[in-house]
Amino acid sequence: MKIASEAKIDALTFDGAGGGTGMSPVSMMNEMNMPTVYLEALVLKCARILKSKGRYVPDLIMAGGFIEETSILKALSMSNFGQGPLVKAVLMARSPITAVMKSNYFLQLSQENRLPRVFAERYGAAPEKFFIATPELKKKYGKRFSEIPLEAIGVYTYLTERVGTGLKQMMAGTRKWKLELLDRNDLMSLSERAAKVTGIPTAEEVEKDNLERVLE
Repeated sequence: MKIASEAKIDALTFDGAGGGTGMSPVSMMNEMNMPTVYLEALVLKCARILKSKGRYVPDLIMAGGFIEETSILKALSMSNFGQGPLVKAVLMARSPITAVMKSNYFLQLSQENRLPRVFAERYGAAPEKFFIATPELKKKYGKRFSEIPLEAIGVYTYLTERVGTGLKQMMAGTRKWKLELLDRNDLMSLSERAAKVTGIPTAEEVEKDNLERVLE
């Protein structure tokens, strides 16, 4: 963090345990690093120290086991102490790669007429049917649609329909309509351990002030 601050780089990535692209041994990815939540807590502490000294803080990016929208919302919210999230993005590796591989697998099954009957009845037997983003992308790209690999449509669907829609739903629940509005008040810790590590109060601590304010 100190070197990145002095060099004034644009962005800095920290990768916690539970992540990885598969290029490292599994034990290295899963067990020989700090869990992502613990790591982010330390990174944020460093960032706040630098800010208190008037030092430059680059945009922060967290990686390490992100597969769905809840973890993304937590990572961004946890980093906002009142002036916008310090963590600007998350990196995802294994889950998008899995989306590519599964898309390729079902494409092959379709080409070989070996799709499971239940799958074909529910989602269709042709790729343009079970890759549900096909009509949307055809409308958007027109003739250039043919240049898009079907596996890429699978990744697009995962990121937009699964993660993207889920994140929008959760943000609607918090009444926050922009990512930069997410903050620590949108979170609560479910255990004393989590509260100790993150500084996020537990559920009973969060509600305590609200109850007193309402009853007054």
